[in-house]
Amino acid sequence: MASTDNNGIRRKNAAARRPRGTGAAFVYESLKAQILDLELAPGTLLDETDLSRQFSVSRSPVREALIRLSAESLVTTLRNRTSIVAPFDVAILPSYFDAVQLLYRLSTRLAASRPDPEKLEKLRTIQAVHEKVLESGDMNAMVRQNREFHLVIADMSGNVFISTWMRSLLDQGQRILRLYAHNLGDKLSTDVLEPHRKMIAAISRGDADMAEQAGRQDANTLIEEFRRVLTHQPTASISLQPMRGDPDLRTIKADKPRSEASPK
Repeated sequence: MASTDNNGIRRKNAAARRPRGTGAAFVYESLKAQILDLELAPGTLLDETDLSRQFSVSRSPVREALIRLSAESLVTTLRNRTSIVAPFDVAILPSYFDAVQLLYRLSTRLAASRPDPEKLEKLRTIQAVHEKVLESGDMNAMVRQNREFHLVIADMSGNVFISTWMRSLLDQGQRILRLYAHNLGDKLSTDVLEPHRKMIAAISRGDADMAEQAGRQDANTLIEEFRRVLTHQPTASISLQPMRGDPDLRTIKADKPRSEASPK
């Protein structure tokens, strides 16, 4: 059974599920998953005492986990040493999407220069699952599959720094994509995965130029969809003018209040 505390932090019988000696790793992975899935909203208080009780560990593993999450910019430590889930900073979105496009292009180009048959097969498997979850409208699963897809390509680049940067970028962006997916519902067309299909084809042929172009298209598709969500104005087409036949509210007089007792 799972329980939830007043701060919204889930507890899933931590002591029963956690192998001995893995306290900090368990707390880290559990909190990270909840932060990325937006189960822990930005700004949520992460109290060490509460967390140690919830995960059945001492405060040391909790503190270690929070330090790791802080290094990944998923947790913010305030001046009084209180930790909270890192807030969203809307001002960094242009820089974030600029970095997304750069890394998508670079990693895909490098992957095409050294195609690995085993990892290509892994890409095709991820893509097949991606297509299915898109058809089913499972947007959270789509975000996860997109992350795995680009991590494999980054790994194919053969550059450990690019792989590390990509992982950090995708982890930061996963919360952004969750919000984006939440607003879209199941409205995405299967055409949004066309860049992924092109990336796999270009990498398998060893066509670096085409791979980079597909990586750019994939990033631009994401950017344009996100911009569309942010600028969506559902009330813009609603007319506020009175329709023909509607009563003129200016001519309606309010009823006079009745006296408490009628005169005899």
